Amino acid sequence: MEKSNRIEAIHPHWNGFLRLSSVNNAVFHEGHGSKGIYNLRDGTLTVFWDKYKPDVFLELSGLYVHESLLKDASKIEEIPRFENLFAAVIDNQPVILKRISVSVPGRNYEVSLRLKTSDIQTFSQVFIRREYESQNLPESANSIVDLGANIGLATVFFGLKYPEAKILSVEPEENNFESMVINTASLGDRVQKRLAAVWINDGVINIHTENENGAALDAWGVQVSDRKNETNTVVKCNKLGTLLRDAEFGSVDILKIDIEGAELEVFSNEFADWLPKISLIIVETHDRFRPGSEEAVRKAIHPMFEELPRSGENLFFRRVPT
Repeated sequence: MEKSNRIEAIHPHWNGFLRLSSVNNAVFHEGHGSKGIYNLRDGTLTVFWDKYKPDVFLELSGLYVHESLLKDASKIEEIPRFENLFAAVIDNQPVILKRISVSVPGRNYEVSLRLKTSDIQTFSQVFIRREYESQNLPESANSIVDLGANIGLATVFFGLKYPEAKILSVEPEENNFESMVINTASLGDRVQKRLAAVWINDGVINIHTENENGAALDAWGVQVSDRKNETNTVVKCNKLGTLLRDAEFGSVDILKIDIEGAELEVFSNEFADWLPKISLIIVETHDRFRPGSEEAVRKAIHPMFEELPRSGENLFFRRVPT
């Protein structure tokens, strides 16, 4: 039996499936019955139809999109922008959209994003601008810790980049944590998940979803501190040393930290308990609302770590060989 590969394609005038023969480069359109031959190279599919002009499709996360839809500005404008997406029409009935599943560019992996939230910006940072992708990263990694995991996108990035690595993902906000569980499920049991905040003691800590002026912090800006909040909402907290022991991480190849200012306390108290176990630190500091955060990080790691070129908002520090 002739072998063929079935792919989904989007054309300016139709959506459907094409069957690509692996024997004679024949192509067959399932819906219209059109035939031709094809050439597929480096994610570009060129179809030479028997009765129509050739078409060129570009691969996007397993979906083949006609080049005119991506290169023609007037066509691109027809594609909904995530920033504005909140509703859709089903059988002429408007419905509100709350969440959407998105393919990670270039990978056969889907993540779930909450619309009209900072999830969209987080996805852009991690998978479009690729702020964690850096020449500073090691070729291989066996143990990774994601502090301030949010909805798990950084965990997914590192999990896909290092398929053998075990990952500890820590997130204090319950709704973010639930999304993180969904988004990291396909990585399997190599991801340990903790609904907790990293702090200077084991116990509970106040969690803040609004700043001191009452403005919402959004999903990626949730903070923890000793400062009281109006709702008296608390979350479990642990020292980083405790988290590593509970996860049975004797050493950490990559420590990613985005904890909205709590780095000030974490790098100012008992860091000698865990810092010698770390090979590479990726940290976003938050002096804009916690002055002294970056200074605390630099003071704690000096002179054991050397600074590497930053990527986006992230500082990189690598342990100096002894």
